[in-house]
Amino acid sequence: MKILVILFILISSSYADIVQDLHTEIEQDFIPKLTDKFGDCGEKSCIEFNDGKYYFKGADKKVCLPWTACSFYSCMEEKYNCESQKINYFTELAEPTCNQYVKNIGNNYYSQEGKEWVYSVMVCLQKGLIEECEINENCDLANPRVSCPHIVEFTLDYHPGCYINSGVGVCHLSFQDKWRIWNTVYPFMTKRERKQAWKVVWYCLTPNKSEMPRGF
Repeated sequence: MKILVILFILISSSYADIVQDLHTEIEQDFIPKLTDKFGDCGEKSCIEFNDGKYYFKGADKKVCLPWTACSFYSCMEEKYNCESQKINYFTELAEPTCNQYVKNIGNNYYSQEGKEWVYSVMVCLQKGLIEECEINENCDLANPRVSCPHIVEFTLDYHPGCYINSGVGVCHLSFQDKWRIWNTVYPFMTKRERKQAWKVVWYCLTPNKSEMPRGF
């Protein structure tokens, strides 16, 4: 029994450190970008946690905050209301896939490098959306008919770069991790996502690789 308790603590701490490092990086590197755009938080914390979701709350605007939490996607759905356009990217693709990854991490499904990769990709994708929609103002909040298709196109194009450049990079994970990642995401994949996945596979098989941009 004592051995099982020790093992559980080791498994839990193995990704707790990963998560903490990503949170520190968000606070030190990404939040300053948001304060530059949306104003200083003043004496209060920039991070607000409400109803299971994380927000950045600047002087001028409150936005969904990239975090190691799948609730980011329900935050974005509440804001952009894409289901009203019968575009269920946040509710039927992004959040369910994210939740399955987190569940599998809890079941110790991936190696230590695999866990780091999953959480790093999660944050990479969320940051990309906030940069595109909020910082660069390329998602029209008043016009979901235009903004929601744009969000889907942007995010799917952005996926391969995050997969390849996050953590050790998917190309450098063990075969077991790659296979388990594929099994995690495959049930949720659209035709377009499968196309992007094969781009990543092809890239990994290509010699003399250079770093891939986030979207390509």
